[in-house]
Amino acid sequence: MRFAGKTETGLRPQNEDCYLLMHTDTLDAVAVSDGMGGHQAGEVASKLAVDTLREMLLSNHADAEAALSSAFVEANNAVHSRASQFDEMYGMGCTLVAAILRDDEFIAANIGDSRLYHFDGESMHQITHDHSFVAELVRRGAITAEEAKTHPRRNLITRAIGTEKRVPADIFSCEWKRDDMLLLCSDGLCGVLDDSEMAMYLQNCTDLDAACAALIERAIAAGSRDNITVVLVKNDGGNE
Repeated sequence: MRFAGKTETGLRPQNEDCYLLMHTDTLDAVAVSDGMGGHQAGEVASKLAVDTLREMLLSNHADAEAALSSAFVEANNAVHSRASQFDEMYGMGCTLVAAILRDDEFIAANIGDSRLYHFDGESMHQITHDHSFVAELVRRGAITAEEAKTHPRRNLITRAIGTEKRVPADIFSCEWKRDDMLLLCSDGLCGVLDDSEMAMYLQNCTDLDAACAALIERAIAAGSRDNITVVLVKNDGGNE
C-alpha cells in the first residue's frame, strides 16, 4: 500500500480535523475525523477519537469488521466520557471514517459526514453514507445533491462520535484490486467538489502527496471555508 495525507486549516481559526495513516507488519489502516464543539473542543474530540481508534486496532484486528466496530464503540466512549468531565467540552463530538486495508478488500466504517470513496481507475464511488440532515433529504428526493451543497442546514450532523452514549457505525466490506485508490476526506473537500472533479485528480496519479495538495488547493479555490483533510491510498498489491 502507498499512503498520503494532508490537512489544512483553511479559513477557520483552528484546525479541528485529524487523520491517521497506519502501517505495521500486520496492519494497514487509515482514518479521518472532523471535530465539532467550541473552545477548541472539536480539536480534542477528533484527536481523541483517532488516537483511541489507533490503539484499539493495534490491540486487535484479526477480524477486521469486528475490530472496526469495537474501535468505533471505544472511540465514542472516550469522547463522550471526556465531554462529560469538563464543562467547556460539553456537547463536543466528531465525525469518523476509517478503513482496514487488505490486498483484495477493504473494510470501512463511518459515523458522520466524512467520506470514503473508491476510485477504480475510471470512476469514483462513494462507499460511506453521510449521517446528515441534507443527506437524508437527498435520499428522500426532497433536494438534489447539488442543492445540498448550499442548503442552510448542510452542516447539521445526525450521528456523531461522542454526542450520545451509544452511536452505531455503518460497516462496509468491499473488494478492490491493484492500482485502485481510496480517498478519505472531511466535508471541507467533498462539500464543495463533486465526485467527477475529485476523480480528475486521481486519474494517472503518480504522486499521492501532490494529489492531496492539489485537491485541497482546488477546494479552497472553489470556496471551501472549512478545515480540509484528504487521505489517499493506492493499492500496490492484490489481484491484477
